[in-house]
Amino acid sequence: MIGHSAHFALPVFHHQLVSGGRTAFWAVNIQPAAHFINNSLAVTKVFHSNSLEYNRIRIAGRMFRRPRATEPDRHAAAVARILNPLPVWPWAGSAMNYLGVPVVLGASMLVVRDEDYTVACQKLKDAGFTQTFPDRAPAPEVLAAHPDPQKVIDEINAGFKRLDRSCTVFDYPAHHPHLGTQVFLLPNSFTHLPLQNIALSSHTTKDLLAEKQYNTYGNLHYPLEAALVESIVKAAIDDEDELGYSTWGEELGCWLSLITGYLEVNSDILDRCADSKAVEWYSIHFGRVRESKYGPMDRRISKRLGSQREMPVDMRGNLI
Repeated sequence: MIGHSAHFALPVFHHQLVSGGRTAFWAVNIQPAAHFINNSLAVTKVFHSNSLEYNRIRIAGRMFRRPRATEPDRHAAAVARILNPLPVWPWAGSAMNYLGVPVVLGASMLVVRDEDYTVACQKLKDAGFTQTFPDRAPAPEVLAAHPDPQKVIDEINAGFKRLDRSCTVFDYPAHHPHLGTQVFLLPNSFTHLPLQNIALSSHTTKDLLAEKQYNTYGNLHYPLEAALVESIVKAAIDDEDELGYSTWGEELGCWLSLITGYLEVNSDILDRCADSKAVEWYSIHFGRVRESKYGPMDRRISKRLGSQREMPVDMRGNLI
């Protein structure tokens, strides 16, 4: 999955690997389901340094969750202003980053109600956004090593076919400060954010706050932990039911691994969810059933578990 980062969210500096007297710091996308949190699915080399102890201290703050944000990220806010008064919900990396998961943000994934979807797409086009395709191409030097670069790109995109047929992708207008990143606009029938108890109007602030499922900034509504987990779980179930396995499904599982690893999201997070299938799926992959088989999730931070160099705090910043 290295290279196709159009909407990919990676945790920052989670593992340290030492080779030949030099320390390499890596960003790691961890595996979902029954795997330990420190297993890697995708690894991207970030930088080298000769000083192990110096860098253990220097980057320690990026290994742990951050405080929940108090304002929207500028990419989501810029699009929300264009779509106003339509309500907009950040999803995926934008929502995770807001809650404190230390992820590197790629493209913005934003959700609107199904009945607003066509209008929202037109608003972006009227503002100079260009409808396009997801850019998941690996780095040029990687493609250059393959005899058929387009085949490589096609194979990557095949793993996201269900996502791609359900969303509309836009490039920012020329000369826009965010040019070079993309916007994925999604209908809520795909993301399943729990909006059923919210009045369906463009003035949803009071309803959202009353539900305590979202933090609201104008027409921009950030899902809190329970709403985001429920949404991603239901999206993962849809993908499994249709395809069985896909790269997109694995990515959804990775997001849940990050959320349950870094945030105070435990086995009871979906106890109030009315969807029994979603509750069961979460329990099997991340909750009570999984814990009964494999024990509590290991959230220690180390270059190698068992090396006696584990940090005195875990991924959540709690003392061990």
